[in-house]
Amino acid sequence: MSGYLGIDPMAGGEMLQSLSGDILAGFDMETHEPILYLATRVEFNREELYTDYWIREGIPFHNGDIMTAEDVAFSYNRLQDPDDVGVEVSIVWSIYIDKTEVIDDNQIRIYWDEMGSPVRTVNPFQPVIVPKNYIEEVGLEAWADSPVLTGPMKVVDWERDVYVHLDKAFPEEGHWYWGDAPNYDELIIEVVPETATRLAKLKAGELDIASLGPAAIPEVIADPNLTLAMEQYTSTWSILFCDYDSSGSPLSDPLVREAVSLAIDREGIAENVLNGAAEPWGSYYPPDMIGYEYREPDPYDPDEARRLLEEAGYPDGFVTFFHYPMHEEVAAQAVIASLREVGIRAEAQSYEWLTWIEKYSNDQFTGMSWAPVPMWVEPYYPDRVFNDSELMGLGAPISGDIAEVREAFDQIMAAGNEEEMAAAAQAGAELVLDELGYRTILWAMNSVYAYGPKIEEWDPLFPVLAATYKE
Repeated sequence: MSGYLGIDPMAGGEMLQSLSGDILAGFDMETHEPILYLATRVEFNREELYTDYWIREGIPFHNGDIMTAEDVAFSYNRLQDPDDVGVEVSIVWSIYIDKTEVIDDNQIRIYWDEMGSPVRTVNPFQPVIVPKNYIEEVGLEAWADSPVLTGPMKVVDWERDVYVHLDKAFPEEGHWYWGDAPNYDELIIEVVPETATRLAKLKAGELDIASLGPAAIPEVIADPNLTLAMEQYTSTWSILFCDYDSSGSPLSDPLVREAVSLAIDREGIAENVLNGAAEPWGSYYPPDMIGYEYREPDPYDPDEARRLLEEAGYPDGFVTFFHYPMHEEVAAQAVIASLREVGIRAEAQSYEWLTWIEKYSNDQFTGMSWAPVPMWVEPYYPDRVFNDSELMGLGAPISGDIAEVREAFDQIMAAGNEEEMAAAAQAGAELVLDELGYRTILWAMNSVYAYGPKIEEWDPLFPVLAATYKE
């Protein structure tokens, strides 16, 4: 976790970033135009591959310093240093961004890397804006222990892996946040690892909003004091064939991998185990993304699965492993049971979440593993999805070292228009799922939340304005 200092929001979750800090601009999935936050105007030069941002004047940081383009440049440039923000963030940065140029106090020019896609209009990876002078004065570590940013909430105190306490940043009369802000004065984000514990605290009124898993859905629906909220199409539930290129392993045979896919009752498990938080899925990308092409999920056909196993030389099946983190226990066991029905005896290997991440990321598994990729991190452009899912992070253990996968990503990035990008994205999906076949997708997943009676409404897609308290 090198570089992850204090409670730097670039190393924290999306909610912490959006509540305590701001970015220049987002992206509107319907209009495909920028959504302006700290920027008042955005212009993209496709020939020279740079984006100009004009920033709002008079925006205060939490300490009263006024934001300028120098702060924006500093915020972008610090992402180049893995000792500052961590290795993964700096890698993503280096793929897309070349350099920054301050035009004047209120205009910043961000040059894309030469591989930066000319199709985009907004930079795909934007940092929250931090105060250059203040950080240089107190030091990065001191700042990260108590971040000074521009968002509507300010970190008051925190304890790692326990809680983060935020208060309204600008409570003074006539000195309020530049944009829309929550209608509450205080927020405490608790770290509660166990889903059952989060649900119990929510029902007891100790939490107002909780992230839950699919297993909690029936209990939430049955409780008149709780409201279910789901964020649709956040990731996939897929199987990674860790031994897809290991000679001697049954899973190196494409016929066996096809049998695995046909053995799983996608629809039955989605309905009866995942309680509607999953949809049987076959496509690499989500709807509304460039490159999305409907792909029929493999059917549930155990007889054909057994025939393929016999054809591959395994009429009595075989023994292997299935690795998964503990929070996926119920669904993973349902998958293992489906495989057992056709003779694939997968021994369950369950891990604490961080242990699973470490072993998975370092390619230490044999047999099969649960995988939350492709992860649909952006709503419209496929390059971030393909990069994050295949070349780095949780997607990289197998595909990160495959030359054809790198070339597929380069083709997506080099596309000159949306039609070319769609074709390149589809080709990349076919490479992963068909030609190489080291992954099979089972479901499109929805993130599950619930909130209690103090909350009028809550939308997980817009965390800044997520919670509206009842007056």
